[in-house]
Parts: sequence; C-alpha cells; structure tokens
Amino acid sequence: MADLGWRLLGGAAALFAVLVSLWLWSSWENMRREQEERTQLTATLLAVNADTTFLRIRDDLQQLGDVLQSVGAPHNPVGMAAALENFKAHHPGLGGASVILPDGQIALTTARPKGGELPNVMVSPGYADYRQDFALALVTQGLSIGRPQYGLLLRQWFIPLRYPVRTAGGDVQFVVQTSLLLEHQQSLWRGLSLKRDVAMGLLRDDGWLISRYPDAGGAGWVYRTRVTGALMQELARGGATGSGVYTGLTVDGQQRDGAWARLQNFPVVAFLSYPRSAIVAMWWRQVRLPFFLLAGTLVLLLALYKGFMRHFVRRMVRIRKQMEFVRAEELHSSGVAEIDALLRKLVRSREQMRRFARNREKTLLKAAQAGTYTRMAHNGVLVAVDSSFARMLHRPARKLIGREWDELFTTAAAENAGDVSAMAMDSGRRLVWTRGSNGGTVWLSLAEHAEMTPQGQKVLHGLAIDVSERENLLRAVERQSHRLQTLWELAAGASEDPTHSDAADPIARMLAQGRDALGLQAAIICLRLDEQCHMLYVQDVHNRFRQGQTLSANHPLCACDDHSDGSLWIADTNRYPGLAGIAGVGSVIRLPLTQAHQTLGCLLLLGDAPQRDGFDPADCQYAELLAAWFARVLYDRNQRDSLLSQAYTDGLTGLLNRRAAQLRMDEALQAMRRGGSSFSVALCDLDHFKLVNDECGHSAGDAVLRQMATTLRQGAPRGGWVARWGGEEFLIMLPGMNTAAAAAAMDVLRSRVGQRPFLVSERSLHVTLSIGIGTLQGPQDEIVRVLTEADDSLYEAKRQGRNRVIAMR
Repeated sequence: MADLGWRLLGGAAALFAVLVSLWLWSSWENMRREQEERTQLTATLLAVNADTTFLRIRDDLQQLGDVLQSVGAPHNPVGMAAALENFKAHHPGLGGASVILPDGQIALTTARPKGGELPNVMVSPGYADYRQDFALALVTQGLSIGRPQYGLLLRQWFIPLRYPVRTAGGDVQFVVQTSLLLEHQQSLWRGLSLKRDVAMGLLRDDGWLISRYPDAGGAGWVYRTRVTGALMQELARGGATGSGVYTGLTVDGQQRDGAWARLQNFPVVAFLSYPRSAIVAMWWRQVRLPFFLLAGTLVLLLALYKGFMRHFVRRMVRIRKQMEFVRAEELHSSGVAEIDALLRKLVRSREQMRRFARNREKTLLKAAQAGTYTRMAHNGVLVAVDSSFARMLHRPARKLIGREWDELFTTAAAENAGDVSAMAMDSGRRLVWTRGSNGGTVWLSLAEHAEMTPQGQKVLHGLAIDVSERENLLRAVERQSHRLQTLWELAAGASEDPTHSDAADPIARMLAQGRDALGLQAAIICLRLDEQCHMLYVQDVHNRFRQGQTLSANHPLCACDDHSDGSLWIADTNRYPGLAGIAGVGSVIRLPLTQAHQTLGCLLLLGDAPQRDGFDPADCQYAELLAAWFARVLYDRNQRDSLLSQAYTDGLTGLLNRRAAQLRMDEALQAMRRGGSSFSVALCDLDHFKLVNDECGHSAGDAVLRQMATTLRQGAPRGGWVARWGGEEFLIMLPGMNTAAAAAAMDVLRSRVGQRPFLVSERSLHVTLSIGIGTLQGPQDEIVRVLTEADDSLYEAKRQGRNRVIAMR
C-alpha cells in the first residue's frame, strides 16, 4: 500500500505539473490573443486616421488644381502664386505647395528661395530619389503618395503628395504637389499613451515605408530601402485581406508581434507592433505570483505526505504479520476505520474462497447463464445439448439435435472463410449469433475442446455463455454514438461557416446521412406555402421526388391535421387507405420543424418496406434530433435573410436604400472592369414636393413617394433597378446605356409620370420629375464622378425650369 501511495502521489504530482503547464499555456494564449485584438484595433484606428488625412489632402489638392486651371496655369505665374500662397495660408500643417510640369520642371513653389533658380526633379542630381515616385504620379488617377524625402527646399523630411491635373482629353497638364511633414504627421502618435518599445507606421504596398515612429536609429535610413521583413511576408500571404497580424523580424532587427490594417482608399497599410520580449515579460508578471504559490504548495504537501507515510508503513507491517494467525475480529487497528474494515473483509473472504473453490464449475455455469453442447468436428452436426443451452436459444432441445452448426449460427469478427474453418476444427468459434424464436438476436461466447470417441470420431465439447445483453447494448450504443457524432460534426461545421455553397449545404448532407442512418430510402424537408407543400430539400435514392416539387395541401403525406403536434409515425402504410396508394412507400415518419413557437415546415422520412415491429425507440429519438437540428438551421437562415433585407431596403417604399444602391453600383463597376458593359445612372427628384407636404401633410407625401416608387419600378429598363437615394430623390440604374440612350429612356419615364394622377386622400395630384444623367466613361472612371455628373445634371434641370431630363456630357 505504501508503494501504491507513492505511485498515486507521483501520478498526482505529474497531473499537477500537467495542469500547471496547461494553465501557463492557456494564460499565455489568452494574453497573446488579447494583445493581438488590442493591437489590431489600434492598427485599424491608425489606418482610419491616415485614410481620413489623405482623403482631406486629396480633396484640397483637387480643389487647388481646379483653381490653378481657372487662372490659366501654368502660363499665369501671378495667378498661380496667389493660389499657392492662399493654399499655404490655409494649410499651415503642410509644407506649402508646388506646381510641377510633366517633364519634371518645377514651375512655381511656395518654398522657393529668394533669387534661386527652380530645379527640374527629373534632371537635377539632388532629386534622384524623386524620379520614380514622380513618374508614378503621372500615371496615377487621384492622389499619389510618395516615399519620404529630405527636401532640399524645406530642409526637413516630408511625405510628398502629388495630384495630377489633367486636360479634358486625359493628358497631364501639370502636377500639384504638397508635403506632409513627418514631424507634423507623427505628432499625433507621440501623444498616444502606448506601452514602451511600441513601433507604428505606414507602409506602401510595394514595400516602401511612408512613416515609422520611432524611425529605428534616426537620420531617415529606414526610408531609403524596401522593407522585406515579416510584415511584407504576411501582406503577400494575405492578398486583398483588409487586416491581419504578423510575427517575426522587422526593420529594426527585433523579433516583434504586431497587427496591420489597410487604408480603404489608398495602397497603404498601417501597422503597430511590440517586441516579443516585452510580451513575454508582461505574461510573466501576470503568472509568476500564482506559479510560485502553486510550486510552494506542492513542495509542502510532498513533505507532509512523506512524514505521514513513514508512520503508516510501520503500523501496516505489524498488522500484516498478524493476518495469517488471527481472526478478523482480533486484528489490531491501523488507525484508519476504512482500512480496518477492508482488512477484516479480506480475512473473511479467504475462508469464503476456500468454500467456493470446491464447486466453482457449478457456480460459474449458474452465474453466467451458460450451457453445454457437443457437435461433430467434421460436419458440425449437434449431437447433444443441455437444457440451459436450449433455453438460451428459446427452442426445445429436440429441435436442435441433428442440426448443422453453420445452419444455426453466424460467426462474428471472422476475417475470412479460412479462419472460420480453422476455428471450427480447433478451438471453435469464439463469438457467434443467431435469431431466437422470438425474433431477437442471441449472442453466445464459446469455449471448445476436442475429443476422440471410442469409434475414432472427433467431437467438440463446448461451453456457451449467453452475452446477448452485453453485445446488443454495445452495438446499440455504437450505432447511436455514430449518429450523434455525425449530427454534432455537421451542426458544428454549419455554425462555423454559415455561407456554404449549395453543393456543400449542411442540410442536404445531413438529410442524406439521416436517411442512411435510419435505413430508409427518402428524406424530404417540406415548407407549407399557402395551400401547397413545397419540397425544399430532397434526398431520394429512387428519384421519385425532386427538389422544388409541390404537393397539394390535402396530399396524404401533407394532410396530417388530425395530429395535434403535426407528427406522424406510420410503420405500415397498408393499414392507412390514404397512404397505401403511394407506390413504393411502406413506412412514413413526419415531424414538424418548430423553432421559437413557429412551425417552419416538416421533415418526411419514407421507407420502402413496412416496419413490422414498429419503429425502434432509438430511431425515433434520432429522427426527432434531426428535426430539431433542421428547424434550428432553417430558423437561423430565415433570421439572417430577414436582417439582410431590413438592412438594404427602404422601409417606406420597399426599394433598395442608399447603402444597397452604393454596393450594387460598386459591383457593376467591378463587372465592367472585368469586361462587362458600361452603364448610366439617373438621379430623379420630385418637383415642388415640399408643397405636397406643406399643403396635404406628411402622410400624403409618403403616399406620393410610395406611388412614385411603383411607377419608377415599372418604368425601369430590363436589367435595371430603382433605389431611394434620399428624401424625394430616386436613383435608377441603366445598364448597357450610353448618355443618349439613357436620356431618351428617362424622358419617356418622365412623360409617363407627368401624365399619371397621384391619388392622395380623395385628391388627384400631378407630380413632375427633374432627371439628371451620369455615364461611366471607362474602366478607370469612378462611381463618385458618375454620381457627381448626375447630380450636376439634376441641378441644371432644376435651374432650367424643372420637369426635364438633362445630360451634361
């Protein structure tokens, strides 16, 4: 017992060590995961801040370019100087502004030294680092973010931001450049209350650092070479992913863990990272006190147990010497009541074992429900059986004698026919089964030995033990466990990835699995729509039913209104006249799909053959689990579809809302860039709609908007769609139409609206439309420009007197 105690203690100590290791690993994983989440959130905030800054500068440079074009740049130095000085005065945080011609010659700059000649950035040696980024700016649509440079005019590090101003023909007329001073850009980062050794910055997709704080050594050397560390590798693996985490060596040569997030409108990512050593130090400060307490407790317990065990061993040695010579009542006490009781039982059991040993064979047969038999070795014919063997098979002994063994029994777990023959001749079949007279399966465990009769024939004497209860239970548990495991795996897979394609729909896979597990031939999920039963999912081995098929509400498979809970269990359809006429259907299970007090449909399980003994309770329970799982998945899908519909639909008119329209237009633009057709959009505004609200009330205005939505939806061209853009404005998508075709189609729609009376509170109102057209000009065009063109055209239609269609282009 002392050895057992030490082994148990060693096992407990090992278990303790494993648990402590698991706790340390879990705490490390939790802290690392929380650190990743915080870092990724901060990186996202940095990306949003940088994106907002660059967008504001882009808009300001675009406005400056328009002003310069209006004063005749680059041929009007006086007007250009006034515009640049005005820009500089309104943007003290930027490093002034410059106008650069396409050949690289600086035409004018607010940073010009007095009396100095302006350089050419494509020729002057001091501007060698400018040339690649300047050439990139000439072919970029919109704002171009250059890599940091040390300005010869500004005398400090800055981020060059260039915006090409183009002629009507698309050629670059000149480039407007401003400079975002690194000192100013990083001032916000310095004010953040972040941990020590944090590194943050901006990185272009091509590997050039835009900004890094701190700059890993000063003097700006980090801006002169491309980044090739862990962050670039993670960006290459992530593709177009919007954010992520990374770990590895960074530009400063440290092992760091960090996160990154892409800017929405520019090819730049924001990143934030911490040294791995700092994260490990944070984790150790968190766990060291509990760890030392646990280790000290373990050492103390080991010392106490060692002292107790020495005392206990000495006492047990004395008691062991007495057990061979005294009775149970005369044993000395060990000091532990439970151990004393156990020792007394051991002494008493010694005498009982001596008594039982005299007749152990008889006791074994009686306790194990066993019987004996004798059969011929060469042909397996039974020549003798006792009454116990006959009772196990539920047959009279006279009907068993003379029968061949293979005619009565089937061998379990035999690998091949040769194995069966060998077992019959030598040690016999170890585990066999047969059907009893009551239809149940009888399992027997066998032990045989061979003997030669005086006539020289070889016979096998066998002992058979009835193990039916154990084997039937094991197989039932195995079958049900397999079913439940499959159900759990599919349910877990559906919750992790709810966006499966139809080919990998978990409902269809589970429907087929449930059909096969129950041994049936068809499994169908039906939805009750109006007066018909719609088959949403079908798994039929005979292809008698198909997906999308509908049955009438009074069809025998659907008409079960006489059952209060909607369930139907019919083991034999021949007993039901209505179901007997359905060819090939012998049994039917129908279960309602109910979730959140709402019945979504029903689950139909059909078998070819009748179930003569009724449905197995385990099969019934499995079918109900299937129905509950299907109901849950269908309910979740309906909830998700309902939420999506509410998020993208205007509540008053039932049209797409502004957010949905923007998404649809972005999809159309991407399709056009992949080789699809161009499109136009029309912005429609109700003329004098405010008078309708003022004179008739807002309820009348809502009625006019609903009727107008119906009219526009009916008048939209094929493939087009209508959205409520805001207030009394509507947007119409015109796919495949150029400006002229779009204007003609919208003029027809405008005339139809003007001729239609709008009925409001028993009054007839006449409402007219002003419509502006915008057309996508090519793959490089943007939705913002198309909408601006349509909005300008709509404004012109209003200015010219309303009730007209205007296309500015």
